[in-house]
Amino acid sequence: MALPLNTPSAILPGLRAEGVFGVILQMLLKARLDLRLDTDGHLYEEDVNAYLGGVLVSYIDPRYLHQITDLLSKHDVDLHQAIDRAMPDRTRMYRIYKVNADDLLVSIGIFHAMQEPREGLGRIKEYYACASECQRRIYGKPTAVAEIQAKLSDGAERYLAVLTRTRAEYLRFVAQVSSKEWADFSQRIFALP
Repeated sequence: MALPLNTPSAILPGLRAEGVFGVILQMLLKARLDLRLDTDGHLYEEDVNAYLGGVLVSYIDPRYLHQITDLLSKHDVDLHQAIDRAMPDRTRMYRIYKVNADDLLVSIGIFHAMQEPREGLGRIKEYYACASECQRRIYGKPTAVAEIQAKLSDGAERYLAVLTRTRAEYLRFVAQVSSKEWADFSQRIFALP
């Protein structure tokens, strides 16, 4: 089902997951074109587009948000303590890094949850690099997911720009949420049982 790029976000909940993924992927590609960031230029990025689309679709699903709450860390020190507790379980370590990297990317790129995105940018890069390395160690070889996460680590500024453009031009409902409202919502999510 192909929808126009200017489809109102209010109709998204009525679509199946595949339809929502398609709409979000179209938004991401349109934002890339707006920014003149080709996906097949100097760096093959179709895989990153699909990954980002999947992450955004996940954030629409309240079940997913509930599942990840015990993995999310508000502060860097909390994340490192969670990693220490997870050792030597590499799969859990991977999930902690991945979920926190994805959450920061979405929080900053879509919801502008930080007053100073530069602080979050360094954490995004670090967490994706660690997730990529965990993925490689789990399987004993490079994987497609590890490669995508390495690209996200290396090009975090680029992908934040794509998400910010997507937010501004294609997810207009987000523009109505203030930073304080998002912070309050995030605190309520962390407080879920």
